[in-house]
Amino acid sequence: MECTTAPTIIPEHTMGEFPIAWEETQSIDQLSDVCPYSIVEIEDYLFRNHYHWVIREEPTTFKISGPHSQRLDAERRYWVFEARNMTNRQQWYVVVGTGKSPFNPAERMKRWMYAKTNDEDLPPDGFLEQEYREQLVADARSR
Repeated sequence: MECTTAPTIIPEHTMGEFPIAWEETQSIDQLSDVCPYSIVEIEDYLFRNHYHWVIREEPTTFKISGPHSQRLDAERRYWVFEARNMTNRQQWYVVVGTGKSPFNPAERMKRWMYAKTNDEDLPPDGFLEQEYREQLVADARSR
């Protein structure tokens, strides 16, 4: 299928997050305590999104470290990685998860990740706690 509309162009200074990437699964018998994405997969995700969405900047690489925080709940697992844009040194956090879908809590996903800039200068644990609380609100709305 061919796309008939032009993609939305987002100026660099307003780009504070990249879209979620995910992989569905038919079933998950047991949630893993190991992060479902490798550093290389996270780097690739960031590079591809930066290239696609941040048009006023040359393609860049990201230095990834972590995980710096994690949360292992009964129905979801979360990991937070730090990513530094090597062009402007901007700090991003990449949230990786598995288990209950972030879109529909009645479904399960093999894995997902998304990235946001750390505009509030939060430590990794504080950032994850904020994201976790926002997810609980989204879950409650979807019921």
